[in-house]
Amino acid sequence: MIKSLSKREEQVLKLLLAEYSQVEICQLLELSYSRVSDIKRIVMQKWNVETMISLVIKSIKMGYLELEEDSLEGLEPHVFKEQEVLYKYIA
Repeated sequence: MIKSLSKREEQVLKLLLAEYSQVEICQLLELSYSRVSDIKRIVMQKWNVETMISLVIKSIKMGYLELEEDSLEGLEPHVFKEQEVLYKYIA
């Protein structure tokens, strides 16, 4: 069972998915760097993921991130397990 996220956890997740750095997220949300790191860690623990690519995959599955069809052009599978999983999921 996937644990639900708090409003703050969702805010940090959406900014991470929008490619904001943790420093930028700190500035936008007026949080300390350690707090943003903690929130990211909590989200990853709640969703039982260990890498950012796994977090992206889970975010797609959970509806937090949508891919546009043209963003998939030229995407090739890579050697790493997580990237292969992502390629298989979106291809």
